[in-house]
Amino acid sequence: MTKAETDHSNLTASTSSVLPETVNDFFEVLKNRRSIRRYKSNDIPDSDLQKILQAAQLAPSTNNSQSWRFIVVKDPQTIALLGQPQQQRFIANAKAIIVVLGVKQSSCCPGNLARWHLQDPMIAADHLVLAATALGYGTCWIAAYESRSPDFIQQVKTKLKIPENADIIVFVALGVPDENPSARPRKPLEEIAFDGKYGVPWKPHQT
Repeated sequence: MTKAETDHSNLTASTSSVLPETVNDFFEVLKNRRSIRRYKSNDIPDSDLQKILQAAQLAPSTNNSQSWRFIVVKDPQTIALLGQPQQQRFIANAKAIIVVLGVKQSSCCPGNLARWHLQDPMIAADHLVLAATALGYGTCWIAAYESRSPDFIQQVKTKLKIPENADIIVFVALGVPDENPSARPRKPLEEIAFDGKYGVPWKPHQT
């Protein structure tokens, strides 16, 4: 058994059957997730970071290509660098940043590389955000790096030794929350979900 298979087995051994309370806990995690921009000074144990990364590892991907890569950044100076420009300086208060990358893989999906290596890591990033929430940590999903200068992006790639065939997808700031923001409003379900055809509001059928 490979190390990846062992990790997967360890993480899923107790979840071969989904119990009702487990389902309820999952939906509570979804409801309790917030974008957190203020963090306490508590360090994050590597054992918790390991669980968060394993959750990301379990994400689905095109042809099981697993084109994601994750860089865990804990050095305060490097975290401060990732927090530029001004509106994202709050990142400097995070105890870790997980930099999510997408790696182009020619053996995966010929003709669709530009699409899947950018999209699949988003699923993995959501897994790690929800895992962090389940463990009591706050996260903030940061993708505004795209608006930064090419020089800045190259500086980050050089600092983190990111290869040329890998694109930065998102930064995820991580730490113990030092704020408890209210839930942001959501559009009504009938406005975003449709029944059979676009524009026909979804409504659960009576059974």
